[in-house]
Amino acid sequence: MLQRLSPLANEPDPANLLRRLMADGDLRRQFIFAIFLPKQYGGGFGRYPGQFGFLNGWLTEHRPRLAGGVSCLDAACGSGEGTYELVMLLMECGFAREYLQVHGSTLEPVELFAAAHGYFPHDPARQAGYRQQLEPLIAKGVTGRQVFFLEDLSKPEPGGAGYDIILCNGLLGGPLLHDRRELTIAVKGLARRLNRGGILLVADHFHGGWKELVPNAMLEEVLIQAGLSKVAMAEGVAGEKIG
Repeated sequence: MLQRLSPLANEPDPANLLRRLMADGDLRRQFIFAIFLPKQYGGGFGRYPGQFGFLNGWLTEHRPRLAGGVSCLDAACGSGEGTYELVMLLMECGFAREYLQVHGSTLEPVELFAAAHGYFPHDPARQAGYRQQLEPLIAKGVTGRQVFFLEDLSKPEPGGAGYDIILCNGLLGGPLLHDRRELTIAVKGLARRLNRGGILLVADHFHGGWKELVPNAMLEEVLIQAGLSKVAMAEGVAGEKIG
């Protein structure tokens, strides 16, 4: 715990930390963000280059079909880096900002706030780097095309199609969601939200123990069980909604 909260907490007696937290609002904010977004925790831009390389080609191939607009969801978006990277990719592929709709969803309110505002009070260096990454989007006036909201993917809401692309990185098959039944529920919920011809992409950086428990082959089986057609991927797994 001390390592996770360093340098906010540097002594084993919690009473002194509680006194400081009660007296200092800025410290309380830093403490809360350090709990939910510790420096050792995932996140960061450029985490899935293979996936985004594949998606670049997929968008080029399907651009005629998506000329009227493309709608995307970054499910389990964390602090939002992948959501903004998705917007950057769409812009690079030639999609005009008025035809973009990109959503990010997360279970954690603190993650949502960090993603929506590029706000990391416990880590000024990360906040500065994050906001620097967003400067090209701000200059092009496309940051208003993203919407972040709370949702629990293990309890999918009823609802039909709506997205051409869904990313779900760093969740399926890891410590938060690995039971086969729960995986099936989550993936079926995501597949139900795909438009016909849409694609669901899944990747992670889980250590070998989790990959032994939930290998990519199992995730592919779950995608097929959800009615998706397997797509060959260099990083992670993917499935398209053909029917």
